[in-house]
Amino acid sequence: MAKYNILEQLALFLQEYALRGQELLLGFSGGVDSTALLLALLALGQQCRAVHFQHGLRGEDALADEQWCREFCRQRGVAFQSLALRVPEQRNAGESIEAAARRLRLEAWQELSESGRLPVLLAHHLDDCLEDLLLKLARGSNASGLSGLREYRQMGTLRLYRPLLSWRKAELEEYVRGCGVTEWCIDASNRENCYRRNALRNIILPQLRQTFAGDSGLQQALLALRQDAEYLEERAAAALQNISSLESWQRLHPALLPRVLRLWLEREFGQSGAPSGKLVRRLQEALRNFQGKSVRLPLPGGEEIILERAGLQRWRPQPGIAERTWDWQNQPRLDLPECQAGLVVCAPDAIPPGAQAELFDRNALPALLRVRSWQAGDSMQPFGADFRRKLQDIFSDARVPRSRRSAMPVVLAGEEIIWLPGLRRAEFARVQPGGAIVAISYQPW
Repeated sequence: MAKYNILEQLALFLQEYALRGQELLLGFSGGVDSTALLLALLALGQQCRAVHFQHGLRGEDALADEQWCREFCRQRGVAFQSLALRVPEQRNAGESIEAAARRLRLEAWQELSESGRLPVLLAHHLDDCLEDLLLKLARGSNASGLSGLREYRQMGTLRLYRPLLSWRKAELEEYVRGCGVTEWCIDASNRENCYRRNALRNIILPQLRQTFAGDSGLQQALLALRQDAEYLEERAAAALQNISSLESWQRLHPALLPRVLRLWLEREFGQSGAPSGKLVRRLQEALRNFQGKSVRLPLPGGEEIILERAGLQRWRPQPGIAERTWDWQNQPRLDLPECQAGLVVCAPDAIPPGAQAELFDRNALPALLRVRSWQAGDSMQPFGADFRRKLQDIFSDARVPRSRRSAMPVVLAGEEIIWLPGLRRAEFARVQPGGAIVAISYQPW
């Protein structure tokens, strides 16, 4: 009976998500769950490419599993691809093996799917959902984390589909045997209860089922949590569109804040996987305790998240603008590839519409100007002022994110800063009545 129910449900799933006839990628470990999904797809005449990941954790056993998967696919005419992830070597400092493996799988799926063009099918089932629920509950996850295994999940451009979430592992095994397959890959490490997930699967869940005469209550709770999470995530996506200041972050309801932060992180950093709970909690704490002084949260790879009065900003190391001299009288245009823009000298009546431009006393400008990035300690005398101001303060007043400052050109006459295009010009070379005038414009490409 399970055989026909699974085929019928899978056919409806493919139809609902418009996957029929598409080229599909299937995560194929060789376990009974992914074997069941592959067999069901073949029974429906749906072609796919089976992708097997070698994590570099189980030595000869993993190589044997790969060979079994390859042969299983060869016998059935299924395209097969194996990828070595080398998890121990690729793990980041402070990252668990499980988290590193998940991150590397998602990165691989992003590439294999051609940036989301190809759908990815995964064979998680109901038992996985219940294990994940209890594991995330012990870790303190919210409703979104507790119900993280969904039928459809989009991470950036990556599209993940899980058509077997309503089926028990025993039902999938029954289906596979009904198809005449009596062997599949079994990970011997799944019996080692020193791992938390294994302890949940092998000890805690069986005791819970015995005590409560099954796990129907867990299933009902999972459904309710999934519905709550989906509603809150919709609200969070709408709230992200209205984030424009520190105050808009701080006004968010506590149930929305972590979800909006996750969406912001995924948007800003393009992460293929969900941002870590630890990072989200650090950001929540920083927003809650912000007292007006800039807060910097370092990230792997040298990037930072900066919390300022303007809100959250992404910062990444930039080479800045290489210093150069500009013979502006003989070279009226100076290209700045680092800024994807250029500085252009022209007559005052020839300034392009909408261009950022300033007028200067032509005779007061030296023959050679200098252009570079800003440097710590830089200051200028703003136009119309009789005092000097640090560029850092000018940037802060204009709410220029730290991530953008190194890419903004500073124009100097000798050692005197005369212009920050788009922000402020200096008192230097003020136009005099009846004097010669030159315009300098800053024009993005």
